[in-house]
Amino acid sequence: MAVTEVAGTPVTDRTTYLELLRELARSDAEAYRQRCAELDEQGWGELGLVVGAGFFLAVRRHLAAFSDRAAIIQFVAETRVEIVGTGADLDPKVAESLIESATTGDISEVEQINPNLVIEVEMLLLWDLLRSLSDDELSRFLAEVGSLSQQWAADAPAGGAR
Repeated sequence: MAVTEVAGTPVTDRTTYLELLRELARSDAEAYRQRCAELDEQGWGELGLVVGAGFFLAVRRHLAAFSDRAAIIQFVAETRVEIVGTGADLDPKVAESLIESATTGDISEVEQINPNLVIEVEMLLLWDLLRSLSDDELSRFLAEVGSLSQQWAADAPAGGAR
């Protein structure tokens, strides 16, 4: 990922990660595979940061839908039904904990989850949360994700992303 400076502040270009989220939301399997191949060459270093920012913002946009534990369980169950036959699986307990964490801000339940599993689950949930957005809405959303991920990176202690 390229790093430039804006007004003396380093800014990392996370476009490849953001476009991966766009391709995920659009269920564009071929473009998604090509983007993964590109990331295999460039590196996946900040994927968790960008996916985490996207997941946080997407859940916050749907707060009314996640009004209580039963609503979260129902959403996860519906998402699991949607991905049947894709080869992907969604750990319901992890998914529910991640959504709850994003709605409450309490990360204590999710701190010990394997970071790779977190990314995998957040991406599957993001697919469901973002797929109904229009192209313009998705572009605006991804711009917000880029800004939040930049802020999180700037606020992170040395050696930590989130």
